[in-house]
Order: sequence, then C-alpha cells, then structure tokens
Amino acid sequence: MSRTHRILAAVALAALPLAAAAPAPAAPIENKVVVIGIDGTLWSEVLAADAPNLGRLAAEGTLARTSIAPHTTMSCVSWATALTGVWDTKHGIQDNGSTCNPGPFAQYPTVFTQVERERPALTTASIGTWDKIGMIARTGSPKADRVVVTQIDPTGAGVCETTADANATAQAVTAIADDGADLLFTHLDQVDIVGHTLRGIWPQAYRDAIGRADGLVGKITAAVDARAAAYSNERWTILVTTDHGHKPDGGHGGQSAYETASFVLARGAGFAAGAENNGYTLADITPTVLDLLDVPAPANLDGRSMLTGGSGNPAAPVPNTPPVDSGITGSSSGSAQAAMVANPLCVLGSGSASGSASGSFDR
Repeated sequence: MSRTHRILAAVALAALPLAAAAPAPAAPIENKVVVIGIDGTLWSEVLAADAPNLGRLAAEGTLARTSIAPHTTMSCVSWATALTGVWDTKHGIQDNGSTCNPGPFAQYPTVFTQVERERPALTTASIGTWDKIGMIARTGSPKADRVVVTQIDPTGAGVCETTADANATAQAVTAIADDGADLLFTHLDQVDIVGHTLRGIWPQAYRDAIGRADGLVGKITAAVDARAAAYSNERWTILVTTDHGHKPDGGHGGQSAYETASFVLARGAGFAAGAENNGYTLADITPTVLDLLDVPAPANLDGRSMLTGGSGNPAAPVPNTPPVDSGITGSSSGSAQAAMVANPLCVLGSGSASGSASGSFDR
C-alpha cells in the first residue's frame, strides 16, 4: 500500500466514530387536535365566573366572540354544524327531535368520517355526555374509531350531568395521555342544564356550572400539555366552542343576542396569543381540524380553516350580552327548580321546566 493510500485509509477510519455518533433524524411532526364543546355557554358569563382555565386558553390563544344568527339556536343543529362545517341551511337539521337523525350526514359527512376516509391510520374519538352527539359521531362509513356517551350508565339509567361531564373528562384525559388520539371531540353538558333550570332564578348557579366545567377544561388542557412535553414531535391544538347561549331567564331556540351568542377559542401553532379574531365561526371547526390533520376539505363546506382566517367577518361586533346579576331569589317557577336549588348537580323533577335524568331538555 502506498503512503498516500495509507493516509487516506487512516482518515477514513478516523471518521468512522464521527459518522456513528451522528444524531438520528428527528421524528416528523404529528398534528393532534382536541375539540371541547361546552354546551349553552355565554362568554360574557365566563368572564364573570371563576374560570381561570378558559381565561388561560384565551391568553395563550385566539378568541372569537360572534353571533350565529340566523342559525337555529338548538344543540343538535349547532353540533351538527361544528362537526360537518356546514350551517343548518345545508344540513337541514332544525331541532333536537325528528330532524336530528343520521340522514343529513350522508351528504355532509362528519369530520370523523372525513378524516377516517383520507387518513385511516389516524385515531378519532368522540367522548361526550349527550346521546345525540354519539348519534352524530356514529354516522357515516367509516365512523369515529371510538364513540362514548357518558350520560347513560351501563344499566340504561341516566346520571347526574356533573357526573356525566366528569366521566367524559376522565376518558378524554386517558385518550390524550395514554392513546395520543389524533382527533378528540368531547362535549360537556352541565352549563346548559343549569341554564335551563336555574339561570332565570339564580344567575350565580349558571356561573358556578361554568366554573365546574372550567375545572374539567383544566384537566384536559393539563393532559395535552403533559403529553406535548413528553412527545416533542407531537404538536397539539385545542379548540373550544359552544353551540348557543341562554336568555337571561334561561332557555334558547330564538334569535335574541343572548341565544345566538357563540365563541370559538383556538390555542396552538398558528394562533396568536391573547388575540381576538371574530372571523372564526362555529362552522370553521371542521375545516380547521381537516387543515391541521392534512385532510382536504370538501368544496361544499360553509366554514373555512381558522389557520387562514375563518369564514366570518373579523370586525364583527361582540354580542351584546351583559352578565345577569339579579334574579328571583326564591323558587317561583315550579318544584323542579326548587329541587335543583337544593341539589343543582343533578337533573331532577319533571314537567316543562325540567325533564328526566336521561335528558329531555330542549338543549
């Protein structure tokens, strides 16, 4: 071997440890999304309540406070919009009864179906309290990988709304922390139930319900943050929204400012901290999820990805819904409300003001 060849061989051998020590390429970034639906919640009352976790998400993300008028202010109508990206004028659901059925989702498939069709390896889950949410998530082919309804226990009996919300949250936390679900939708119901039963006679009870829901939002947020810290290649986005508001005396379904008031909150990459952008709407939830998960959005959607500004007017005025600070101190509205005052954590009584534990309120 010539002197030149020996020098080249020595240089090559010396370089071997350096090559072996070179770091492995970083794992590709995986976007993951958690959508939290808090039924019947007015943001003006969130500000008046003890709700530090929602406040933190607003400080760390971008908030929209808008009206959904002339959209129908009923829960099945609005959650269908959030989970499909089209308004009621397209999907045709107009109530929580006869029109709230699987039919419309054949033409306007849910976000779960859209994700599963394009990226079947991703895991999708709907973990919520209300059986109608479960119905929506089970439509389509393929449907969500996992659908849980916590409002009804294994015996078929109804449970307290606070218990149903707590159980949904616990399972959502597990889906995040242990499973790393790619898309998780969860639905919390107790604010709406107290809105129907107590807001008109005991405004603080409505705020207390917001405070309890806020604590559950905090648990979900903590699970997301812990998971993101443990898995550096996972990039998590949290979206929070509501389906409608509540009149000062409780209830919804009409077109008053209180009933049509909605909000959307987005925290994650691409959303400025502490910003307000009223161009985000309820119909933008599905397009945003699709954008984050690299799934093409159908051309017939009404909503648009919030990462590109949303479908609404950024300069839209904030709904005029001042907090309610007074009300009837006694129970002048019937025995169901009296029972709720005694035990505001459960749905009790019967009649037009209450409903059964299985949930016959006009959500």
